[in-house]
Amino acid sequence: MSEPYFEMLWDCAQCDARGLLAKTHRHCPNCGAAQDPAKRYFPEPGQEVEAKDHRFVGKDWLCGYCESPSSAASAFCGNCGAPKDGSPDVAPVADTPTSGPAPAPAATPKTAQPTAATHTPAGNGHRWLIGLVLLVLVAAGSWLYQLFSKHDETVQLVDKAWTRQVAVERFTAVRASDWCDSLPTGAYSVNSTREQRSTRQIQDGQTCQEVRTDMGDGTFSKRQECSPRYRSEPVYDNKCSYRINRWQVLRTDTLRGGSALAPAWPTPLLANNLAGGGSLNTLGAERLGSRTETYTVNLASAKGKNWTCQVDPALWAAMNSGQSVTMKVRGTGGAVCDSLALLPR
Repeated sequence: MSEPYFEMLWDCAQCDARGLLAKTHRHCPNCGAAQDPAKRYFPEPGQEVEAKDHRFVGKDWLCGYCESPSSAASAFCGNCGAPKDGSPDVAPVADTPTSGPAPAPAATPKTAQPTAATHTPAGNGHRWLIGLVLLVLVAAGSWLYQLFSKHDETVQLVDKAWTRQVAVERFTAVRASDWCDSLPTGAYSVNSTREQRSTRQIQDGQTCQEVRTDMGDGTFSKRQECSPRYRSEPVYDNKCSYRINRWQVLRTDTLRGGSALAPAWPTPLLANNLAGGGSLNTLGAERLGSRTETYTVNLASAKGKNWTCQVDPALWAAMNSGQSVTMKVRGTGGAVCDSLALLPR
């Protein structure tokens, strides 16, 4: 059995006859005007009219003389008799919610014309608007200049400070949890529970929709297009809680000073005296961890502005109270600390 085809529709622009059958009515049955293939459209779903015993032979071709459509099997135009002579096929119509005759545009309400007493000269209004835009641009440009501009400034070192820290770690038992297939070496007191680990997609039927295709000869075909539909399903696995012995940061010992005190590291007291050979595997044992240090300088300008900068240890050591240095300062007043440089004595 051959595939069923259904009639496209068209509207006559001459007499406004609507819903004419595009395959059956090549001319308007009311006034005789030739069909315009560009005006074809799909009928509303459920109102399709089947083209009985229709055999598809190809898209219609568009007559170059009268612009009416003719069957692909015809060598001459059915409206004016002109030969085909390589005439192009008619353009197919896409099945969209907007297919069909376009609604008439809504009437634009008339607005009352302003009287001479309320009329504002257009030239004055335009000049005012241009002036406002220029003012905004100037203000924005000034703000951007202040934000991004930099200038050199000579400042003096008021004082300087340093901070050194040493972390102290303790070997202790901690609670943790992981999926049981990722249990770390050394875990003990293990308990297992069943928990959701992930989600998987399971096919659960299909979602189908009807697709209509313009065949280009005044008819269209229909077919069902389906895609898989999925549902989410939880995936469960074993989750293990356990205890494990690990090094944890217990505290951080800090030492601070200024220019009068040479930088030095704190000397934390450690449990079990591991520095003297104690066992690292003893619960409660302590060891030295990471070290950090910072060096800051306080600077002041002749205008009374003050800044605090963090610098590298070498520059910090070379700077003395009352010494002059140069640095770049942003237009907004912020210091560019990386630009600090000593002035020659």
